[in-house]
Amino acid sequence: MTRPLRLMAVLPGLAPGGAEVQLAQLLHGLPREEFECELVTLFSARLDPELERRLNVGALPLRDLAVAPLRDGEQGALHAARNLQRARPLLAARIREFRPDIVYTRLWYAGLTVASLPRRGRFIHVANEENALDNLDDRGRAKRLLRRFVIAQADAWVVPTRGLFDEFVRGGARAGRGRVVYNATAIPPLPAPRAASAPARFAAMGRLVPGKGFDRLLRAAALARGAGADFRVDVAGEGPERGPLEALARELGVEDVVRFVGYVHDPHAFLAEHDAFLLTSRAEGFANVLVEAMACGLPVVAMDIHYGPNEIVVPGETGFLVPDGDLAGFAARLRELAADPALRGRLGAAGRARAEAVFSTARMVTQFRDVFFRAAGRSRPEGERTRVRPSW
Repeated sequence: MTRPLRLMAVLPGLAPGGAEVQLAQLLHGLPREEFECELVTLFSARLDPELERRLNVGALPLRDLAVAPLRDGEQGALHAARNLQRARPLLAARIREFRPDIVYTRLWYAGLTVASLPRRGRFIHVANEENALDNLDDRGRAKRLLRRFVIAQADAWVVPTRGLFDEFVRGGARAGRGRVVYNATAIPPLPAPRAASAPARFAAMGRLVPGKGFDRLLRAAALARGAGADFRVDVAGEGPERGPLEALARELGVEDVVRFVGYVHDPHAFLAEHDAFLLTSRAEGFANVLVEAMACGLPVVAMDIHYGPNEIVVPGETGFLVPDGDLAGFAARLRELAADPALRGRLGAAGRARAEAVFSTARMVTQFRDVFFRAAGRSRPEGERTRVRPSW
């Protein structure tokens, strides 16, 4: 009998972000008959109880290398280089001890740490990148080159959208080694139907940073309100732009329409309290929040940006795509949804069905299972169904 593949997954740290949630879902889902897994974090994070529950940290085979405390925000090139030097010997020692067949990295810093180690014949590196080369909130020539390097040197690589795949190929990545695997969401039970009432309640969610474009949301809300729309918007998330965004809301006269509610521990519960979801980001690698909203039965309105929304949203069927930067067009769609509960219900039901069919955790696990088997040079029986059971 073939022994299970030994898989080491490496993350910078356990932060409340989409990459961390996706990786936790994957590790919880890989079949234990086929995979022996370990999750290695480079930096130590203090987790709040709700995040621990959401990631089910207690059930993860976690090894924290504790290179340094995990910090939010830009730390500078010198700081990053010093931490890389500390991380390399610790990770190399853990790899010698665990002896993985595959080292799977999520996010560029984890990928760079693994890529800097000698590995000829020792393990296979599968790199997963979430962000565009010109990610607005984590950009710069050095990071762009490092992202390209991580993907170029990997034995296999994965990105969550076709647009991102094409961008990396244009940047020199080998297409034959790459694979698009859409990010996934848990499909929650449908909430009880909300009685149609005014004002309509819209949700937005994300880190309060420039790339998420919440300033654009405020300006679109001001246009919609000026045209007579009756609605409220709750923005979930924290970040360095909260103060400036609240000041802009006051300047635009929408501070009573748009509320910044802070970090929410349970995104699905937050979304279930609303009638539709709004995304005004300037750039994304995938836009996990759109899929989460659709799984909760919400119609979505999104700017048609790189990358993600045009692969997630079916215009006119599950929501609306608006040309990037078209605030008047976005406001018009917002007004349309605010005034028509039946339209919200129809689009939301179709979005829920699409989330179940295309963005389920089981589908993502099956696709990654294939990526890992192919990278390791193993085959599996044709037509075999994936049993989603923990791998430890």
